[in-house]
Amino acid sequence: MINSDFSVSDEDVQNFREHGFLKLNKIFSDDLIEHMKKLSTSEIAPPSDNYGSGFSKLKYDVGNDDPTILGLMSDPTFSAAMAKLTEQQLFFTQGLGFELEKNKSTGFPWHVGTQSFGFQRREDAGYTIWTPLCDIVADGQRGGMKYVSKQLLSGEFVYQHINLLPEYMKSEAESGRDLTYADFSDLKNSLINSPQTKSLLDHFAVEDSFEPGDALIFDKYVLHRSVKLEEGPIPSRLAYALRFCSIDARYDKSRVEALAYPRVTFNYDVGSEFNEKVASEDGEQVYASSYFDGTREARTLDAVRAPQNG
Repeated sequence: MINSDFSVSDEDVQNFREHGFLKLNKIFSDDLIEHMKKLSTSEIAPPSDNYGSGFSKLKYDVGNDDPTILGLMSDPTFSAAMAKLTEQQLFFTQGLGFELEKNKSTGFPWHVGTQSFGFQRREDAGYTIWTPLCDIVADGQRGGMKYVSKQLLSGEFVYQHINLLPEYMKSEAESGRDLTYADFSDLKNSLINSPQTKSLLDHFAVEDSFEPGDALIFDKYVLHRSVKLEEGPIPSRLAYALRFCSIDARYDKSRVEALAYPRVTFNYDVGSEFNEKVASEDGEQVYASSYFDGTREARTLDAVRAPQNG
């Protein structure tokens, strides 16, 4: 599943910890990329509501229990690379598929994974490995992503901001204001997607090119956005993402409830019940949840091992 000559250098580790993201050159084998393509293509679908309307197709919970994807977690090269980069013991939580249509789809604006990591406390570790399943040419047809170094601006504050919205919007509704999805969208996105802030982030952002087998790892505080697939030979861009969190992560019930409010009120359904089902009691260790009974071991990557003396 992992190319035999893939490795993580000390310089890679330093860059990842400094910036929060790292391009992983030729990490995945051709066979695994082909499997990700088939898996994603078979499950993604056009968005049925306001969530994900910038994509031609998308789906959460793609391959969560797929034997090949779970087999990746036990690959010693993959486990060693993740351990070296994150210094965490991690487990796989969710897979996601996204498709952009040429000259049409805009994807997500600037954001962090408030939904994908909405089940855990703000301070708990979370990581994404984003894998484009076709060529991405940053100075050509594009269709990849942009991301900003945490050294310049961390997106941690966005997790704080999203928790403010439900109480505020409930108060506004009770005072007689007729709230719409547009009101929610403006409140959610304008913090980092106003014309001025978007231009600022775009100026400092990194946009890489990718070949099949390359991937990007980034932590949950890295601000990132989709880049439109422009004119060129590829009709659509498919990508598959893997989400991970620390085995120490704790369930954040108030965060889950905050995310549920817009879904119910504004037809903003992410199409995944993961956050509600993965645990129930505030402060519960997510890893120990009965939700993972039967797959817990398969989802778990090897722990960081301390150097041996002698």
